[in-house]
Amino acid sequence: MSLARPTRARPVYRLRPATSVDYDGDTVESWDTPTRDRLRGAVVQDVTSTEKDGVVRRLTESERLLLVPGRADLHRDDRVEVGGEVWRVDGDPVTRRSESMGTFTSAQLVRFTA
Repeated sequence: MSLARPTRARPVYRLRPATSVDYDGDTVESWDTPTRDRLRGAVVQDVTSTEKDGVVRRLTESERLLLVPGRADLHRDDRVEVGGEVWRVDGDPVTRRSESMGTFTSAQLVRFTA
């Protein structure tokens, strides 16, 4: 598995449900108007596979990889918006340190369908 070029350099936003207090005093979450925070420097990449004959094909249209410089405040099941499309963080994001890239957070994304 390899990574293709990042999708056009568009702003990437983390979405989280807004919280409010209901009639009984309980905190409730709502995706009707989520909080929207920009993930500075983030890129979303297609996930691809190389065949033996060198032909590159996309594994699936419904998966992407998110890379964010530094330690990103990102959680399982957060949503991510890029270019008007909404994706869901699939599993726990991972923060790594690399000699070439420094510290970065990565997360698998799957297309969000309501």
